[in-house]
Order: sequence, then C-alpha cells, then structure tokens
Amino acid sequence: MKSRFSGWFVHILLIIVVLISVIFTALIWITPSYLQRLTGVTTAKRERIVDDSTTADKVKLADIYRPVSVGLNERNKTMQLMSNQVDVVATTLEALAKVRFSNIEDPRSLSKQEYLNYLKKDQLLLLNYGDKTSFGAIKSLLTETPKDKTYTFEHIGLDLKGKQVYFFNDDQTEVYTAKLGKGDLTQVEKLKTNENIKRVPVTYRYKNDDLLQYYDEALSVPRYSYLYNRENIGMYVTRLLGTEKSNPASLITREQGEQTTYTDDSGQKLSVNNKTGLITYTDYLTNDTARQNWTWNSYLTNAFSDLEQLGANLNDVKYSEFDEQEKNVIYRSYIDGFPVISDRDYGTYQIQNRVRNKKIVFSQCSLQVPVPAAGKAVTLPATKDVVKELEASQQVEVPKISGIQIGYSVSQNSTASLVIDLTPTYFVKYNSVWINYEDLINGKKVEG
Repeated sequence: MKSRFSGWFVHILLIIVVLISVIFTALIWITPSYLQRLTGVTTAKRERIVDDSTTADKVKLADIYRPVSVGLNERNKTMQLMSNQVDVVATTLEALAKVRFSNIEDPRSLSKQEYLNYLKKDQLLLLNYGDKTSFGAIKSLLTETPKDKTYTFEHIGLDLKGKQVYFFNDDQTEVYTAKLGKGDLTQVEKLKTNENIKRVPVTYRYKNDDLLQYYDEALSVPRYSYLYNRENIGMYVTRLLGTEKSNPASLITREQGEQTTYTDDSGQKLSVNNKTGLITYTDYLTNDTARQNWTWNSYLTNAFSDLEQLGANLNDVKYSEFDEQEKNVIYRSYIDGFPVISDRDYGTYQIQNRVRNKKIVFSQCSLQVPVPAAGKAVTLPATKDVVKELEASQQVEVPKISGIQIGYSVSQNSTASLVIDLTPTYFVKYNSVWINYEDLINGKKVEG
C-alpha cells in the first residue's frame, strides 16, 4: 500500500509541475515584457543582449569550453569528484577564478607508462574535458600565448603542492608544463572537505591506443526527469536563413510527409522532422578555402560562433567532442558531469565546417527544468565488468571500440507528454558512434 501511495504521489506532483510550467509558458507568450522582467531578475549575473524583439543570454566561450568532470589524486589513487547537490565543475572553476597560468614550456614526449604515471601524480587536481581542446578556449586562464598554437589537450592537471600546471595530450602522450603565475589554491583545497562531494575511484587505461577512464567500483547514479521545450521553428528559419546573404522573398517552403524544408536562392536549406523535432541546416554554396588551414582551435572557435547564432537555450551545454575527419564539433547537455546521448539529439548540437559547405544538426527540443523522477537511482557496474561483457559478446568487434563512458539515455515519460526521462547507463563509441552498451551487446546495428 505504501509503495502504491508513493507512486501516485510522484505522478500527482509531476502533473502539478507540468501545469505550472504550462501557465508560465502562456504568460511568456502573452506578455513578453513579463518574460523580460523575470529573466532580468533570475539571471542577473549573465551578460545579456537586448533588442526590440528578443532578450537572450549571451553565452561566453569559457561557458561552453569548460571541463566536464574533476578528478583528484591522493595516496596513489585517482578519485572523480561527483555530486548531485553541488556543481563540482562550476565550484572548481570559481575557486580558480583568480588563478593564472604562466611560463608555458615546450611539451615533453613520454612513453604510455610515463604518461600514465604523470596522470597519477600525487596531489594533482585534474580538470577533464570531453575531448581535445585548445589553449584558445582557456585564454582567460593564461598570462601569455604559447609558442605552439596548434597544441591540444584533454586534461589540465594542477599540482596542489608544487605550483605546477600540466596539459595532457592522450593521443600523443605529450605533456606541457606551466606555472601558477598568481593566485592561491585555498578555495580549491576546500573541495577536499566538502561533504556534498563524493569520491569515486577511477583508473586510466589505454585500449586500442585510446585512453579510457574506468570506474573501479560499481556506482549509484540518480535518474532524472526534465521538462523540455520545443522551440518554434520560425525562430531558427529567421536566424539561419534570414541573413544578409539571403533574400527573404526567395524563401520556398515544401512539406513532404513528416518533413518540412525551407530553401532560398543562396544555397541554404533548413529541414525539420515535424515528428522528432530534428533540424538540419546546410549552406551548400560556402566556399572558404581558408578552412583548409584551420587549426583545431579554429574549428572550435568558429563552431562556437555558429552555436551562438542559433539563440538556443545553452544551459548545461558543453563541448563534448570533435570529429577531426568529418570536421564536426559536437556539443551536449551534461547532467552531474555525464552527457545526455539521444538518437533524436535532445540537447545536442553538431556543427560541421567544411571548405565547400556548412552543416548544423540539432533538435527543436531542449531540456528546461528538472522535475521529480520516478524510480530509484541506477547502480551501474564497474567499467571492467562492462568491458568483459563486450569482449564476451559475439555481436561486438572489440577493435571497433574507441571509447566508453557513462551517460544518460532519453525516453518519453509515460505520464506527461512534455517530460522526458533520463536513465544512466554506459555508452560505447563503436564505429565512431556512441551507442548504449546493452543495445550493442543485443545486436543493434551501428552505422559509422
């Protein structure tokens, strides 16, 4: 009886939250001035752009190109700092607000074992990025420009004892060294004693020449449910096709089945799947030969400009990966340090800049606010046990695995149409595509 009452209570609470959201949405549509007053109060710390028609948050480069997790080495163990009560990354970056890096030296090339030993250096605070990033993306932390502007790294390591900083490149097993030019680490030290932050033991291992992070023990990860918002497609048509390059009078709209396509006379096309909300924008007449000489940093900074142009809600969105072969920069929503990975690209933005075309793929639907989630936290196995399952499966060709991580899968809530459920699981990068490891073991086909 108690279990049945608990289930009804969660459903009733969820319905109340959705009704409140619908009322606020109506107020926003009916009285835009109300929205401006509301957002002006609740996001006073954000830089803003205001014009006659809209009020939108101005997201900075450092907001998007920030670490996705934080680790700490103590007593020959590496611990990932995790919490569903404290934003660990934001708290760490606030503690580093006045710290600057200087005297950047040339990189050292190491063997794989030497490299792993550096990563395990005692009293090292590790800022871990979703994929290789550039010095240009963290320029606010630098007092000087490095000689090698093409260098990339996946981790920044702060030596809490020796005032040294390390930049780690997993593929090349190279390490840049710098100094903490100014600022103190007093606030960083407080992270060690924060009762709301738990420590989860992890190990770094090379597999198929890719560095993977293994969770050494089974861990409990909470479920979440989120209210999502489906933006009016007209906003994206205006922002992407309504540019100086396009003649508004030339815009042509075609509908075929569940697909609506907008084209103009300048080679631009925007297609939306009206059922899933997936949007694909392509500029076919781009011819920018300068892109042949773009560095990693060039792709990251230019993709950020394209992301800004969308005017989408980028709360919790971070840089996730860059497909160098496809020239595709991918951003994802992160919850408690774990990415949301969805077939429908909820909370995901893919921006591809080639010499002769530009392509942007994203969803009309974005995560808004969390609501009470039904179901207990999920206990996930240690990574080594997941790897054993993959290796034992006849459906899996192990050499095709290039990554493994915990993330959130997306499903439609059974009670409320405007709510999606996020369930933690392991994802495997297989044929360059992230897939739920259970789907892979069960034989789901993956096209790379």
